[in-house]
Amino acid sequence: MRADPRTDTDPVRPVDFDFFNAPEEYRRAAAEHARDGVFRSEHGGGFWVLTTYTGICRAFRNEADFTVGRVSAAEGADAERWIPLTVDGPEHTEWRRLLASWFTPQRVREMTPWIRQNARRRIAALRKDGEASFSEDFARPYVLENLMTAVGWPLSGLDRLLAIDRAMIAARAEPDPREAFLAEPGLPALEAYAREQIARRRDKPAQDLVTATFDWKVGGRPVTDEDRTSLLCVLFLAGIDSTVNHLANAVQHLACHPEDRRRFSADEAVRPAAVEEFLRAFSCMYPGRMTAREGACPVTGRGETVLLPLALANHDPDVFPDPGRVDFEREHNPHIAFGTGPHQCLGAALARAQILTALEEWHALIPRYSLPPEQDSTAPPFLRNSYDLRLIW
Repeated sequence: MRADPRTDTDPVRPVDFDFFNAPEEYRRAAAEHARDGVFRSEHGGGFWVLTTYTGICRAFRNEADFTVGRVSAAEGADAERWIPLTVDGPEHTEWRRLLASWFTPQRVREMTPWIRQNARRRIAALRKDGEASFSEDFARPYVLENLMTAVGWPLSGLDRLLAIDRAMIAARAEPDPREAFLAEPGLPALEAYAREQIARRRDKPAQDLVTATFDWKVGGRPVTDEDRTSLLCVLFLAGIDSTVNHLANAVQHLACHPEDRRRFSADEAVRPAAVEEFLRAFSCMYPGRMTAREGACPVTGRGETVLLPLALANHDPDVFPDPGRVDFEREHNPHIAFGTGPHQCLGAALARAQILTALEEWHALIPRYSLPPEQDSTAPPFLRNSYDLRLIW
């Protein structure tokens, strides 16, 4: 077993490493620093990367030493208050308790029939075309509609929110991604939409999440519209892209591995385990934390950025033998595709239901498909959002 993280006093030499690197680059760097359990980059002001399952889980679960004062190595990650993402301690516990009832497994089971109808309707509309962008023609509008239905947003706003989401994705390719994200039609447009929904439900209450927040108190004080807006924006930002990414990752694998595709189509019993293996194998998020004290990690000081890449935790060979292989029969799969600890994703049950349902309906209606000759079958850089996964059938 490797030391995790490094416990000796030898300095860790910084490496030339970009936060926006692809998962394979993270894993390559982690392998090169396996003895340390950590490496450091000087990009963007500098950040540390924990590389092992044990070290990453320990940091996620220790909010006293690893705070959410900074949740990314991207510039400006500590500038906004994102509820409940960047809230620690008792305040976070209260927000989480209030939100939890809207994303319970039981509520997700009640949602599943209309999630399935949404998937079937969209796939049926595409089937006659013989080709599509899986990500943009199906996955993104499918996931967004599910989220809107879950929280009670009117579906008349679907196209507007799709445009906002795509503008935010496009911002990452701009010379100054943060400036582009903070400009129209990015975050300001999303905040304007959230404020409209708050005003709408204050005027006409309904049995939905926005209306429920009018009765919420945190720290003994009523929730403000500013925090309510932040919460709705976080639901949007956290509830779409990661699920779209996971769906596209799974389908690309199945397109390139016909035996796994036939197994998934033919064996209903194996599908839940297959989804868990897809979540593990293709984890693509890179959450960050800020160290709250000197020595939170033996090599770090106070106030430093530490990344906890799920793509590394879920490929640690000490926990997942032959981690690069997708194995529907994997006996031990304690992956953390949705994080772990106090900030573990509240929407995990909804994400799982959407992924399983979409894959079932896709293979029921379009069981045979492939990548077009011009499609790159390799893993896309960083997150898949800017990667157009096209299929033909």
